Amino acid sequence: MTKRITVGAALTAGLLAVGACSDQLTVPNYNNPTPGSIAGDPIGGLQLSVTGILGQDRSDFIGWISNAGIFGRESYNFFPTDARSHTHFVSQNPLDPAGFASGGGAWTGRYRNLRNLFNLREGVAAATDRLTPAQVKAANGFAGTMEGIEYLYIVLQRHDNGGPVAIESDPKVLQPFVSRDSIYNVAASRLDEAYADLQAGGAAFPFNLHSGFSENGTFNTPSTFAQYNRAFKARVEVSRASLRNPVCGASGITCYQSALAALGASFLDPAGSFYKGVYQVYSAESGDIQNSLNATVNPDLVAHPSLKVDAPRKPDGSVDDRYAEKIRTLSSPRSATGAGNSISTDIGFKMYATGSDPVPIIRNEELILMRAEALYFTGDKAGALSDINLIRTKSGGLAPRGAFTSDNDFITELLLQRRMSLLWEGHRWVDLRRFDRLATLPKDLPGDFIQYEQPIPQAECDARKRAEPALQCKPEAKPGF
Repeated sequence: MTKRITVGAALTAGLLAVGACSDQLTVPNYNNPTPGSIAGDPIGGLQLSVTGILGQDRSDFIGWISNAGIFGRESYNFFPTDARSHTHFVSQNPLDPAGFASGGGAWTGRYRNLRNLFNLREGVAAATDRLTPAQVKAANGFAGTMEGIEYLYIVLQRHDNGGPVAIESDPKVLQPFVSRDSIYNVAASRLDEAYADLQAGGAAFPFNLHSGFSENGTFNTPSTFAQYNRAFKARVEVSRASLRNPVCGASGITCYQSALAALGASFLDPAGSFYKGVYQVYSAESGDIQNSLNATVNPDLVAHPSLKVDAPRKPDGSVDDRYAEKIRTLSSPRSATGAGNSISTDIGFKMYATGSDPVPIIRNEELILMRAEALYFTGDKAGALSDINLIRTKSGGLAPRGAFTSDNDFITELLLQRRMSLLWEGHRWVDLRRFDRLATLPKDLPGDFIQYEQPIPQAECDARKRAEPALQCKPEAKPGF
C-alpha cells in the first residue's frame, strides 16, 4: 500500500529538513516565501516555496470543479440556507463581479501563486552559487510549468475578459490586460520554455513534490514531470486550435499538430490505466484540507438530472459504465431553495468516497480523447475513430461506433465521450464553449441563464479605473444564452 504524503505533511517534512541543517531555529513566512528565504537556505527555502505553491494551487481547485460543474450543468449546489448558491450561478445575467459566484477568490489565488512563482525564480537566481546548474534548470522547469498552468486556468474562467500576464518586481505596479488569445499564447510559451529546462534538470528536483505526483504514475523527477508539462501543453494546444487562435491557422491545424507532438512526449498510454496521471491530494490531518466534493463533507452538491437521461446505453440496455461508477441515487430527491426554484434531482455523485480522496488534475483518459480530437482535425479520421472506440468500449462498456459522417457528427461524439469520461473534472462547460455549443445546455427554469465566462472581480476593476477606464467589470449578456 502506498503511503500518502499530503500537502500538510510535506510542509512539516520540509520544515524538519530545514531545521535539521541549522543550529538555530528560524521561523520563515510560510504563506509568502520570499526570494531572500530561498537565497539564504536554497534547499530548505525551495522546499518551503514549492510546498506553498502546490498548496495554493490546490486551494483553488475544488472551487473550480464546483463552479465549472454548475455552469456546465453537471452539478448543483443546493445549500439549504442560502439560495444564491444555486440561483446566482444559473439565473444571474450576467454574473455580478462583486458577488461570490464571480469566482473572485480563484482570480486572486491564481495571481498570488504567480507572484510566489516569480519569487521562486528570483530566489533561484540569487542562489546559483549554491545550486548545481541542473538544480537551477529543474527548479525553473517546475516554475515555468506551474506558470503555464496558472495562466491556463485564469483564461478558462475569464475567457474573453482576458487578464494580465506580466509579474514584475514591484507588486503595486498594475500590469495591463491582454486578450484571451494572448493568454493562451503565453501559457504555451511558458510550458515550452519549462520543458526545455526540465530536460536539462538532471535526475532529481532539489525539493519534494506531494504524493499526487507519484500515486497514479511517477511524475516527481524532472524527466517525468516533463511528461506532465507536455500533457498540459496538449490541453493548451487543443484549446487554441478549437478557438481558432490566429497562431493556429484558419482551421486550427497548426496547433492540433503541436498537440499531437506534445502528446507523443506525455504519459499518454492507450494500453495503460485510464487513471494514470497527477492528482490533487487531501486529508483530514490537522492543518490540511479535505476534499469537499465528497458527499459526506458537502452533501449539498448534487448531480444534474440530465445525466440520468443523457447517459449512453450498452448493447444489453444497461447504463454506461462511467455513469454507474460515478453517479448514485439519492435516498430522497433534493430541491433548490428559494422562491420559484422548482428544479430537483434524485441523483448525486459517488466519485469521492471520503474527504481524503484525490481529485485528478490531468490523466491518461483525457490525453487519449485529446489525441482523438487532434487526429481528426489533422486528417486522420480512422485514428480518431480508433481512440474514440477505445474510450467507448474500455471506459463506457459501449459498443464501438462506425465512421464519422461529418465534422458535426465527430464533435457531438467527442463531447459525449468527454462528458462521461471527464465528468465533474472541470471540462464540460469549457468544452461546449470552445465548440460553440453552450446553447445546447439545459435551462431548467424559464428565467435560467447559461453563463459564458466569469467576470473580472470588482476589486480588480476598481484598482484599475484610472489606468484602464475602458475595462468592463460587468460584461454584457451573451445573446441566446
